Order: sequence, then C-alpha cells, then structure tokens
Amino acid sequence: MVSRPFYALHADAYDLLITDPVEPWTDAVHERLVRAGLQTAVMLDAGCGTGRHAAALIADGHRVDLADASAELLSQARQRCPEATVRHVDLRTLDPAPEYDAVTCRGVLNDLVTDEDRDAVIAALAGCLRPDGLLFLDVREAEASRVRADGTWRHLVGGRLRFSARTTWDDGLLRVEERYDLGGQVSTYDFTMRPWSTDELTSTLRRHGLRDVEVGGGVGRRTPDRLFVVARRAVQ
Repeated sequence: MVSRPFYALHADAYDLLITDPVEPWTDAVHERLVRAGLQTAVMLDAGCGTGRHAAALIADGHRVDLADASAELLSQARQRCPEATVRHVDLRTLDPAPEYDAVTCRGVLNDLVTDEDRDAVIAALAGCLRPDGLLFLDVREAEASRVRADGTWRHLVGGRLRFSARTTWDDGLLRVEERYDLGGQVSTYDFTMRPWSTDELTSTLRRHGLRDVEVGGGVGRRTPDRLFVVARRAVQ
C-alpha cells in the first residue's frame, strides 16, 4: 500500500496543508472534560498527525498519549509534545486497555471504507476508555460531503506548497485526486473516503458500548461537511 504523501514523503510540510485552527476544537473538548469533572484527564490522541491538537490539550493541563500509523507524522508530533508517550500503530490493530479518561480521533474514521474496518477501529477506541470515559470524534458528514464533491479542482498555495484536489461522489464514497508541488517535487495521490451519516455513526458507537451519543456541526472547520461527536463509554 502506498502512503498518502502528506503522511510520509511530505510529513514535514503537513501543517502547510492542514491549517484549520486548533483551539475551537480543543476548547470544545476541554470544556466537556471539565464539565465531566476531568480537569486533568489522561487522554489518547488517536491519529494524532503532527500533534497540534495534542499540544493544545497538554497546554490545557491534560496528559496526552500519541498514536498514529505514520512514523513520519509521529516524528513531528514527538518534537511538538516531547513528554508524550508515542504509539506507532494502525488503529485497526490497536490492542486496547481501558486506561484513558478520554480518546480523541479526528479524520481517521473517514479513511475506513469497509464495515469491518470501521467496527475494528470503533471497538478499539471504545476499549481504550475507562467506564464513563469520553470519546471525541471529528468525521465527514455524508450529505454535505456529497454536495461538496462536485468535481471542481480546488487549489491552495502556502509557502513552498502548491496543492490541488478534487472530489467526486460515487455511491456513498468520495473519490479524491490530490496533486502536490513542494518546491518542484511533484507527487500525486488518488484515494477513497467514506463519510458517515448520523444514523450510521450513532448505531455503530452504541453497538460498541458507547452511550449518550451527541452529534453536532463541526467545530473549528472552514467547511460545512464535518461533525463533532461526543460519546460516553457505558459503565459495565
């Protein structure tokens, strides 16, 4: 399997591409943790990327461990969060222990196309939580994603990065074409994502022992195709 260039080849330029502000999302997470009496939570950032969100949550007083399938992104995150424990792992094969007050996971669930992979990751994330622990997700919403997937090329220029992408809709799936130019080093990557409906998301979370599922509009996102999700692990 060929890795997405911004997860491997161009990991050092990842933050030039992913520029949505951190604090609206981490502030929302922190507020919910405080409301639950977890002013200093023990957390796992699952699919941490370069560690921007983890660093903000650490600054809020939480202890955050890092997990990602990309060794290159984890290297960036380790520099940003030098005191954090690091797990280089595919979340589908994460061996969970119920040791965390909270787990955050942004974006990763969109890359899971099969029901089996979705169930495996949700089960792993739920299994990491202590009873009453909170799971926070950021995922793509299906209908808004379908509307945005109009086949139009969209472009971004930031520093040494020139990036173009377009998406099309194919029976519940997003087909994505990406083109990168980093100082003349050109890469291309085509891949598929599967957004979530609210009903599918809620039923999957409940099937894996999560309750009090709340699904709302994305927080800190510049586009309207994201959801902010909070769920609680039921007490056995």
